[in-house]
Amino acid sequence: METSNIDKNTEMPNNRDEAPSSQGVFLPIAIFMIAVLLILGWELYLTKSQSLIWQKQIVQREQLANQARAVQSDLQKIAFNLITLSTTNPDAKTIVEKYQIKQSPDSLSPVQKR
Repeated sequence: METSNIDKNTEMPNNRDEAPSSQGVFLPIAIFMIAVLLILGWELYLTKSQSLIWQKQIVQREQLANQARAVQSDLQKIAFNLITLSTTNPDAKTIVEKYQIKQSPDSLSPVQKR
């Protein structure tokens, strides 16, 4: 009968007892890795959307710069024509004198160099 007592004390541990401890370590690590992946994915999404916004702003600023150049060119043409007209028209001469419109030596033509 003593052998049965020894057999009970020297029994090998069940695999069922070991399984929860190995899953207990794996589950928190898996959850942590999923959380890290979600955070990195979110950061990647934000970076990409911010990059798209910057690209749109660059295009808009280029359009504004082109509009500003066009307006500047048109104003130079108007000023040149007004100065030319002021030699023969007294009203144009009055406007040129009132607003002190002058032509610089480097802009002898109404078309701006681009």
